[in-house]
Amino acid sequence: MIKVFLRYPFSSEEKDRFQKLSPDIFFQDKPDEETKIIIGSYRAEKLKEYPSLKWIQLSAVGYDRYIAKGILKEGVLLTNAVGVHTQEVAEHIFAVMLMMIKNEQLYRDNQHEHLWRDEGKVKSFGDLKVTIIGFGSIGNCLARMCKALNMRVTGVKRKPIEKPEYLDELYLNDELNQAISDADVVVSVLPGNKENEHLFDLDTFKAMREDSIFINAGRGNLYSEEVLTEVLDKKIIKAVSTDVFAKEPLPPESKLWDYPNLFITPHAAGNFHLKIAHEKFVELTEENLRRYISHEELKYLVTERE
Repeated sequence: MIKVFLRYPFSSEEKDRFQKLSPDIFFQDKPDEETKIIIGSYRAEKLKEYPSLKWIQLSAVGYDRYIAKGILKEGVLLTNAVGVHTQEVAEHIFAVMLMMIKNEQLYRDNQHEHLWRDEGKVKSFGDLKVTIIGFGSIGNCLARMCKALNMRVTGVKRKPIEKPEYLDELYLNDELNQAISDADVVVSVLPGNKENEHLFDLDTFKAMREDSIFINAGRGNLYSEEVLTEVLDKKIIKAVSTDVFAKEPLPPESKLWDYPNLFITPHAAGNFHLKIAHEKFVELTEENLRRYISHEELKYLVTERE
């Protein structure tokens, strides 16, 4: 018997699809000492309580807390949800970018204050220079959207690849400051691994133009809160939008809530708000369950461990 805890809320019809893969599958309402598979993101620190665990399929792309020392015992497989949230995260970033370029968030703030005030000149979408850091599936999807509006698009990637036709320029990580130096908008969709922790320090933000916008839809450890606060206080760049923080949820008493040049969303960019994200996760779950039962290599296997 293969005991499977479905952490993600699949429908009864979807569970039936999975069940047809093998009569040995037994779905659990909650995990126990005999649980072998967990489908869906689960509290990482709880995983050590399940000695029979063989595999966890995350419902998100980010896996940094699961590879931390002492979380997964040796031999436990870890897979993430590459491609599942691509469209919804890219569309979230695109919508935020267009809003902030036109100062729409400021008009919303003015509405709350009952202020009838013009917020000044803005830029045309077709004139924008956009740099995307972390050029995986989300970065590629976003680049295509930007290029559709005739923006000049630059990508930054860890390893060299052949430049796609929808990119104007492609840089490597060690050329980051050059890649962001003339951008109207800088977007990060970087994962939260050690390599990227505090990658953006004060000097990195100072390498950007004073009228530029920074959007973070990757991980909150990209910079320290102290650096972000100084960037906002001194208006080193025009504005910041972030969907992620080092500590989540952001405490109600945090001073970050009150900055007019900071736009906050509650880690909602990739949270199954689009139907297609759910459909893709169902397909991925079904395929990886089939592979597990057939002793084939799983898709999107994460081998990195701290």
